[in-house]
Amino acid sequence: MSTNHFARKLFLAAPLCLFAVGCGGEMMDEAAAGESAGEAVNEAAAPAAPEDASLATSEQGVNLGGTYWWGTSANGLTSTSIGTSTDRTCFLTGIQGNLKGTSWAGAGVFQYAGNWQIFVNHTNSKALGTGVQCINTDTNRTPEMAWYDGQAAKLLGAVTASRRCFLTQVEAAGGFTANSDYARVWNDGYNWYLGGNLGASGGARAICVDVPTAQGGWLWIAGNPGTFTHNLDYNPGGVACLLSGIGGNFSTSDFSDGVSIDYNSGTRYWEMTVSNSKRGWSNCVK
Repeated sequence: MSTNHFARKLFLAAPLCLFAVGCGGEMMDEAAAGESAGEAVNEAAAPAAPEDASLATSEQGVNLGGTYWWGTSANGLTSTSIGTSTDRTCFLTGIQGNLKGTSWAGAGVFQYAGNWQIFVNHTNSKALGTGVQCINTDTNRTPEMAWYDGQAAKLLGAVTASRRCFLTQVEAAGGFTANSDYARVWNDGYNWYLGGNLGASGGARAICVDVPTAQGGWLWIAGNPGTFTHNLDYNPGGVACLLSGIGGNFSTSDFSDGVSIDYNSGTRYWEMTVSNSKRGWSNCVK
């Protein structure tokens, strides 16, 4: 375990407080927005801010349970506890940097001894970072499922009125090095699945948990070269946006090269930043 760097960022967005913790071998800053150099595809258009946002704040939404970033170029497993797994579930909001190497590399979050651990693991001496968002619920949380290239899509659970599923980890040993590579969760109206398509070894992990309301889904794709930031859901209070899929060529040693979801307190929108042929699927919940 490594805790050789610890930093803290605090964002206030009434009525929510996002507590952002960065720690690990090297601190990873938020990806900078840039000019769009490619096409963007959205599965659901970002909604406009309501004329009277105060009306929306009266609706109960999900409570955020911590926003975290962890990044390092140091080899081996580096991780730290980010708090209890009781009444709290954590999901991916970003992967940035290099997943390419001679052996397995991975990043994300896992449960250990009653707590969530954010981690990066690689042996390529390259920059690799991950973002994690926790929400304060574990209602009907499913066991974590893993899917690897060459396997059939994994069943996560039946579709219910409140079940939502998101990624927790991404892993690679040759996969995620082509623009067409991806892993994601989806449902067909009956069941939730985790699967994808990779040109070499790799995979992802996912968990489902009950959250009352789905706020929409988005797919953003960056050109190559190019980096841009686009809105996801407006957040009058109680909204969380999380990664339901990730794809592209993750072979650059750069903490700002990848896919990330961040909250912009100035506009009160959740945003996704994508760069250099990467793609990110996000779903927002309340």
